[in-house]
Amino acid sequence: MKASGRRGWRSARVRAGGLAVALAAAVALAGSPACAASAERPKKLLSYDYDGGDDGGGEEGLYGDRIVTDRPHIAEAASTVGLGRVQVENGYTFYSDNAAGTTTQLHSYPETLVRAGILQEWFEVRVQYNAFSESTAGPAGTSLLQGSDDLYLGAKVGLAAQAGLLPEFTIFPQMRVPTGSPVYTADEVLPGMNFVYAWRAGERLEIECNTNVNRRRNPAAAGYYTEYLQTFNFEYDVGPKVMLFNEFVVFAQVGGVGVPQQAYSHGGLHWFLLPNLQIDVHAAVGLNEAAADFFGGSGLSWRW
Repeated sequence: MKASGRRGWRSARVRAGGLAVALAAAVALAGSPACAASAERPKKLLSYDYDGGDDGGGEEGLYGDRIVTDRPHIAEAASTVGLGRVQVENGYTFYSDNAAGTTTQLHSYPETLVRAGILQEWFEVRVQYNAFSESTAGPAGTSLLQGSDDLYLGAKVGLAAQAGLLPEFTIFPQMRVPTGSPVYTADEVLPGMNFVYAWRAGERLEIECNTNVNRRRNPAAAGYYTEYLQTFNFEYDVGPKVMLFNEFVVFAQVGGVGVPQQAYSHGGLHWFLLPNLQIDVHAAVGLNEAAADFFGGSGLSWRW
């Protein structure tokens, strides 16, 4: 796997004392009586000027009481967790690539994303911690790198529900802050934005797309560049307990010397043990030479 490819996938997935205080404040606010979920509160900040009637059901669709997660697909969900709710998503992913006689394997864990709905139904705060163990073996010898990734901080703002052909629309202002290990940190704050748009295309089918624009570090050129991430995700409900997905993912860049475009086909399933408890499994293959050959893993998510 190329160094730039590993950086791209690390980018796509989110000081201990400050984090603990921030999470405690978010959880306390989410669970406070003043922020108790209310049917009168709007689930979206805005609405389309549309007279078509049915809004398509949005992300919740057929099974509205079921947990909706941002994993294991790269495409993140358009729905928020809801006022007064806290959701924790965890996972493990294994990456493997062989290029020019060099084999690279990377373990990504715990991929912990904490989401808390505060202030309004359509707003949530997000914090993600992750770490890596990366081994390389080739003609030049072997190496092992281990450490934490930079901390991901963000928010999710649900702007509008689906209205006919007009999609459910959500934005993610987000950034990575330089808290990671020396081998993985970008050494500066990296801002970004994710635009999410989704359609309920049938009773059981949803189309979910993300357009990500983020500032990234280029370790090969000792500089920074703009990364564009585009996803096209298709989710199909087999029943109340199982949902399948298949997505196509493209990484592109502007100003990233030596950072190639990558494309992947990625699929998996969500298994809902309970309405608030999910297990997932997923796997992907690279579609071009610059992409990693394979990655896959599993995860556990819950909410309260």
